[in-house]
Amino acid sequence: MSSHTPALGVYQPTIRRKPKRFKKDGTPYKPRKGWGPYRSVPNERAVEFNLQLDVQTLQQEVHNMAALRDILRSTALQQRHSPEGSLLHLVKEYLQVFRSGAALNDSGRYQDQRTFMFSVVDAEVDVGNGLRGSEYMMYQMDMYSTLIRWIRITMRSYDIIHADDSVVIKATSTLRFQIVRATIERVFPHIMNNQWLVSHLVGKEAEPTITMSFYFDAEGKCQSLRQTWTSLARLQVL
Repeated sequence: MSSHTPALGVYQPTIRRKPKRFKKDGTPYKPRKGWGPYRSVPNERAVEFNLQLDVQTLQQEVHNMAALRDILRSTALQQRHSPEGSLLHLVKEYLQVFRSGAALNDSGRYQDQRTFMFSVVDAEVDVGNGLRGSEYMMYQMDMYSTLIRWIRITMRSYDIIHADDSVVIKATSTLRFQIVRATIERVFPHIMNNQWLVSHLVGKEAEPTITMSFYFDAEGKCQSLRQTWTSLARLQVL
């Protein structure tokens, strides 16, 4: 008797296997694993949960970037208005470039002054009395330098006023200059017939106070300039 022959009288259950199902091309279907059709439900939920986490992470990153942008914008605005800010530095540089007036006798330096002037003021800058333009502002500087022998302008104090997107910097300075004949002809024409007085004044030095108000826009360009001089009638001739 074979060792694989079942013993008599012992019940051997018959195992029935489902017949294999085949696709149209003759290949058998793969057997299902796990929970069958229900297995995709937890997978979909896991994917949805992970997507929600990704969205929340991105939203937080956007929020952080917006907060950083606001901080940087506020810092930049404060720096522009601060004593060490770029606009005050620009005013100081303006007074340094024109510390001795327009360099009418030095073509190279004069051209540098014009280039600087046009880089810091708006093309339609308002210089008061209905007059506008960077060219006219440079013309004013030329006239001042012709009417007096400009020695030096020195800033003594400043005030910074800001509102919305505009900044006003008031620079109070002293302007030391020497009176020349052209000064009397244009400023005191009524004394030209008094030759003794004219000869007495020509060559004298004076040091009036001048307040220059620079109005800057949000782009850092000077849109307007106002100048207030100590009345020449009250000048103390040194």
